[in-house]
Amino acid sequence: MFIGHYGPAFAGVRAARSVPLWVLFLSVQAVDIAWGILVALEIEKLRIVPGFTEVNAFDLYFMPYTHSLPATLAFSIAGGAIYALLARKEQVLGGVVVGLAIASHWFTDLLVHVPDLALWPGGPRVGFGLWQHFWPAMMLEGALLLLGFVLYLGATSPRGLVGRVAPLVLLLVLAGLQIIHVTAPPAEDAASIGLSSALVFVLLTGLAALVDWTRRPASPSPRG
Repeated sequence: MFIGHYGPAFAGVRAARSVPLWVLFLSVQAVDIAWGILVALEIEKLRIVPGFTEVNAFDLYFMPYTHSLPATLAFSIAGGAIYALLARKEQVLGGVVVGLAIASHWFTDLLVHVPDLALWPGGPRVGFGLWQHFWPAMMLEGALLLLGFVLYLGATSPRGLVGRVAPLVLLLVLAGLQIIHVTAPPAEDAASIGLSSALVFVLLTGLAALVDWTRRPASPSPRG
């Protein structure tokens, strides 16, 4: 999964309005940033197999340090704890939301991956395999992203015209990258795939930080 991961990031702002969008963008892809680096270092492994699924050509046959369930939960607990220690507001709630955002990566991957997600290192591997069906996979990713985006817009308000446009630009960038992701031929070696993936996720985090500057938390609606 690619853009679908960002649905929980956008939605997380609704759950804890003091947590910056860029923190949540980093959180939902923290596992894949680590994966990209470990692939580049040849610690985790992938094979490029044309036609492996309808969505991509990656046989992700060894990634126990990032995409096993215990590893993801460890990332989640550590990330949530670090945020809670550093946050100025909503320390506990923010830490929980950040931890859940990190954990969401594994559970959204579970929907689309073929069985390559280990329940524990060396244990059975699971995956519902929606990547074997191109359009259902794309519709799921789009639905997750748009649902989170709508929740984000409801939880924030713009700082002028730029604040109205910036989230839409970010959404279009995500859509464009998704098109490139599923149509462009893959790089010829795993290291290039790992490094380029990690770089894209970091750059998207930077774009989310720019959007943060253009939006503010919306005032809660009065209850009558």
